[in-house]
Amino acid sequence: MYGLLKAILITSLVIGTIVLPAYIWRSIDRESYENFLLHSVSPLSQKSRNTILRQRNQNPMP
Repeated sequence: MYGLLKAILITSLVIGTIVLPAYIWRSIDRESYENFLLHSVSPLSQKSRNTILRQRNQNPMP
């Protein structure tokens, strides 16, 4: 039982240290976060990149 709790705790810490800073960054400075995603080379962010570009084309910035 102790091993299961330890595994859950470690998994939660790892996810928290990866996801929470990205969520806070996106909330504080959305443009910087989007620019990071646009210049990223990760195939996981391809959908995010396409969504951002589509939104920018629909709503051009002044």
